[in-house]
Amino acid sequence: MKGKRSPRVLLVIIAAMFLLPLLLAWLMYTGAIDYKPGSTRNYGQLVTPPLPISWDEIEGGEAFREHWVILHAVPDPCTDECVSQITNLRQIHRASGRQQSRILIALLLEEPIAADFSAMLKETYPEFQLVTDPSSDLQNSMQQVSASNGAVYLVDPLGNIMMAYPGGDDPNHLKQDLKRLLTWSKLDEQ
Repeated sequence: MKGKRSPRVLLVIIAAMFLLPLLLAWLMYTGAIDYKPGSTRNYGQLVTPPLPISWDEIEGGEAFREHWVILHAVPDPCTDECVSQITNLRQIHRASGRQQSRILIALLLEEPIAADFSAMLKETYPEFQLVTDPSSDLQNSMQQVSASNGAVYLVDPLGNIMMAYPGGDDPNHLKQDLKRLLTWSKLDEQ
């Protein structure tokens, strides 16, 4: 009868298997064990601390309150790469399915933009929000976050730039991060 354990020992082993994870979780919660994961699951560059922006100076900016906003500054002139990136933003919005009403796409245009270019953007996708920034505050905030030309920014419903994606980045990265955020966030739901 070598190797046979008593029922008490088995009960203690089973109890330890269930209680040990709870004990570890409590120790991590209280700070007795200092553990921080080495990496995150997001693809975009997390902006820490989030950079607050004001929609007050933006024409039609009140529409952006309480929405997740994908913000992109359209360069003048808009090259083929720029058009491709705008098309990707349209596809991300369409792919968000029933969550589309929670997301707005803001294309920041430089002040002297051609009317036919604006019409072409609206014709491409009527959901685009075309905005201008006469005070350049929004443009300056975007440059503080990223020096990359063609970058795309994710703004939370509280008006903070919280993530940045460099120009030419895989659009699926933004789509996956946005899907995860919309699943867990209740900021824009009333």
